[in-house]
Amino acid sequence: MPREVPATLKLYLDGKIEQFWFRQDKPGVVFLMNVESLEQAKATVEALPLVTDGFATYELMQVGPLAPLGMLIQGK
Repeated sequence: MPREVPATLKLYLDGKIEQFWFRQDKPGVVFLMNVESLEQAKATVEALPLVTDGFATYELMQVGPLAPLGMLIQGK
C-alpha cells in the first residue's frame, strides 16, 4: 500500500481517474477513468503497484453518456 496510494492519487490528480469507490458487494474498488480507449485504461491499471506485484486483478467496462436522454432535449 505504501506505493499504491501515491500511484492512485497521482492518476487522480492527472485526471486519469475521475472518481473512485469501495465496492459494497465484494472486496475491491471501482475507478471511473477518463481515457481514450480500453487499451489505455488497461495499460494504466496494469502499471499500478498492486497489479504489477500480483496482489490485485481488475475488470474493465466501457461506459458512456446515457444517449437516450438526448431525446428529451430534442423535443421528441
